[in-house]
Amino acid sequence: MIGGRIARHDIVRLRAPLVDDGRGNQARDWAAAVESPLDGWAVDTAAATEDRTNRDGSSTAYALRGPLDADLAATDRVRLFGEVHVIDGGVLRQPGPSARTSHCIVQLVRWEG
Repeated sequence: MIGGRIARHDIVRLRAPLVDDGRGNQARDWAAAVESPLDGWAVDTAAATEDRTNRDGSSTAYALRGPLDADLAATDRVRLFGEVHVIDGGVLRQPGPSARTSHCIVQLVRWEG
């Protein structure tokens, strides 16, 4: 239950400022990212895959469900269980028939190797 805060996991949002990349483009400066804790999340494993071309490559994925009004954007990154993940897709807002059943859904992915 999200509205009743049974979701017990905390995540950390990393939000990087946009800076000029030296070629006239805007890019995220992850070295200057600001970290903000966000509480009240349900965490589910989503998938794990192996890159068969690069034998050392693999990905892990999680599905998060949290507060409907969570300050989280598709361009943010998320630290979960000590590892930084990229948001895969966007932050989906799922309104329910009541505040207790409304939540947001976020898919995370992390590649290694």
